[in-house]
Amino acid sequence: MAFEALRETQPSMTGTIEGVMSRGMLPQTLLFSGCSGSSRLTAALDLAFLLTGEEEKRAALSSQRISLFLSRPLRTELAAASSLLARQRNSRARRFYVESVRKVLLQYHQSVAVLHKEPSGVKAVRNDRTDGDRSVSAVASLIDERLMTIEDEREYSEDEIKSAIAEIDSYLTDAVLNVGKKTTGATIEEIRATQSWLQDGIDEKVVIFENAEDYTEGAKNSLLKLLEEPPLHSHIILVSRNPSRLLETILSRCRKFSFPELSGERISKFIGEHFSIYGSYSSFDEFFFEESADEDSRTAMKGFIDLYFNALLKGEMLPLSSEEEMFEAVEKMDGFQYFSSSVLSRLENALKSGKIGSSRAKRCYEALSSGVSRKETYNMSMRLSLDLVLREACRVN
Repeated sequence: MAFEALRETQPSMTGTIEGVMSRGMLPQTLLFSGCSGSSRLTAALDLAFLLTGEEEKRAALSSQRISLFLSRPLRTELAAASSLLARQRNSRARRFYVESVRKVLLQYHQSVAVLHKEPSGVKAVRNDRTDGDRSVSAVASLIDERLMTIEDEREYSEDEIKSAIAEIDSYLTDAVLNVGKKTTGATIEEIRATQSWLQDGIDEKVVIFENAEDYTEGAKNSLLKLLEEPPLHSHIILVSRNPSRLLETILSRCRKFSFPELSGERISKFIGEHFSIYGSYSSFDEFFFEESADEDSRTAMKGFIDLYFNALLKGEMLPLSSEEEMFEAVEKMDGFQYFSSSVLSRLENALKSGKIGSSRAKRCYEALSSGVSRKETYNMSMRLSLDLVLREACRVN
């Protein structure tokens, strides 16, 4: 079924996109915007496999006609997927794990893989088939081969699954996850290589650019040139959390679809139906963190959220040593996304319940929301952004 994944979280948006397609009004250049966790990327991938005629490959997220440029942290999602597959070993957990890993691998599309020969940091390789090549592209190929051994529907023993996960996880170094790059998203060279690939042949192809607002000015200009004259038999999908930061000339060339934020109830229902884990989750980031972290990390994170939340409401700066210790620990846990979304959720609940002064809670909420937006606008570190939010809260009467 088309848009099977999207339909579960955004049925209304599914209907909107299907309606545009049924009228033959889907342009070549599209913009899917919305906050983190609103299924923007899910929609882009569902549409990509539909447009390329490869719907049967959607579950495995495997295609040579689709290229993806990610701009998001994946470590906690991958850790959660590994944990779930090791425990449940069913088709749902397997699909989640395969899809999470393939998001990484789609970045090593044939059109750009040749550009990335950076060291992967992988030392030992089981049954080495790379002739000693430890580049990020070579290791990505190894991951793909190993992943294919657990994609079928046969029953796997606990030891088999754990062995496969351990091997794949050992290859997923930071260099491999980041395609060997220090900057996020697509580079000028990658966009040019992608344009050449799109122009070659007559097969329908799709390229997905995530959070292009974070790209360098040069990369944004290269993207604009691609959007100005998209090659025949191609579709270009931009996935953005902050489209106001994109060039106006880029925005004017895209058909825009705005994805509403998912409610905690819908997210929790989705998780319950897919993984038989029934709880209350305000975001997928919260679920990923809860599933990937051990008990000590979860307890520590809860304490940090309490500490920051209370300081925010009181308008008090934390001692510098306490703040540094908190942020360093959160950073090590790859937990900033969960941390900030949890504090925002608690502020929303405080506003709804009326347990604290609505004026103060509202201004703290606005300070934190603008702080997260500022971080995205100026490519600021989350640590600095959260510190500035506390300082602003101190000035709130």
